[in-house]
Amino acid sequence: MGKLIRSIAKLSFMAGLAYGAYRLYSWIRTTFSEEIMPAPAFDASSSTSEAVESSDPYTIDETKLGGEVSQELLDILVCPEDKGPLNLVDGKWLVNPRNGNRYPIAEGIPVMLIEVGRKYRDPSLINKAAESAPE
Repeated sequence: MGKLIRSIAKLSFMAGLAYGAYRLYSWIRTTFSEEIMPAPAFDASSSTSEAVESSDPYTIDETKLGGEVSQELLDILVCPEDKGPLNLVDGKWLVNPRNGNRYPIAEGIPVMLIEVGRKYRDPSLINKAAESAPE
């Protein structure tokens, strides 16, 4: 019975230490967070569209477009929106000839997100891509 009580006491002590460490961490984080990581200053001179554009998670750095993609992968990739075939354009984009969605190839990796395809949609490629599609 004595061993059981000592085990419970040790467990309670360790739980108390863990809780105390958590409380200390929370206090340090809230007290010193501005000193360690100051909030970014708002620049009133920048336009709202620039601020939104820079925070867009789907923005692709166009200098990193392209890269080698295996033909085997290109053969099985389809548009995630309508599940139809895609055409490789300039070695940098996979284009859906039916709706003009363009999916970038960033450093050899196709970015196959519907949101990205819509963001880079180019209606002028709908006919051009359809005409150059292999039959």
